[in-house]
Amino acid sequence: MINRKRSKKMEKNGPIGLIDSGIGGFTVLKELQDRLPNENYLYFGDSMRMPYGERENDEIIFLANAIIRDLENRGVKAIVLACNTISSLISELTSRVPLFSVIEAGVQETLNWRKSGLVGLIATTATVKNRGYEREMELWTKDVKYIAQGTCTLGKVINDGNGNLKLLKKNIEEAVEPIILKGIKRGIVIEELLLGCTHFPIVSGTIRQMYPELTLINPANGLVRQLDKHLKEFDYYNTEETAGSGSTKILTTGDYDIFERMIKELDLNCDALEMTELKLS
Repeated sequence: MINRKRSKKMEKNGPIGLIDSGIGGFTVLKELQDRLPNENYLYFGDSMRMPYGERENDEIIFLANAIIRDLENRGVKAIVLACNTISSLISELTSRVPLFSVIEAGVQETLNWRKSGLVGLIATTATVKNRGYEREMELWTKDVKYIAQGTCTLGKVINDGNGNLKLLKKNIEEAVEPIILKGIKRGIVIEELLLGCTHFPIVSGTIRQMYPELTLINPANGLVRQLDKHLKEFDYYNTEETAGSGSTKILTTGDYDIFERMIKELDLNCDALEMTELKLS
């Protein structure tokens, strides 16, 4: 996380912003709504340019900073980077409000399961290339290592949501099998798999069905704890008398129908779903 200090310019009753390249961040939003129901949320999904994981770092940084500026102009008090690809470049981002990284949360969740040894990691190509999880893990311990496998297609297959189970399983297998085989070559049975893209928990049921021997680690759990700790430490909880039902507004630059369908499928609270444009000037 960067910019940890509370900004006097930000209202405590302002929304918490979330950023993703599509619907993947809905898995984080769902956890936040369930565990911090009194907070207001403003979600920005840049589906027009999804997937971010296949873009160059400079472009990802440019797009992420543009979304951050957009959310700041809308009065958010904190921003959750509900995108592993963006989180892998957090040191290159600029923000006036605290940024919370799904990668930092994912590492903390990993350490709740394993104190030493190898853990599988499936993520976008960019997240793996940037070694976001490895670099963050090294800040905490040298005893846990990731066997990472990038996938350039699984996130998009999930985001498109065309119901092709055969295609979905093929993409899951292509992402997971190399990790298992690399473990075997080292004489180790991989027992945990970190879902290093927020799209992946959407299909966690299918992954468990295919690989029941694996414990799936969802970074969203740690991300909620991080944010909750920050709100408590700085007395920054929403104080509006909303009786445990804060508002949620979702913005998308494309794929309106997919967003609408996934809101219903994940049973998200949503007060408004709107199409928007991302100002890139």
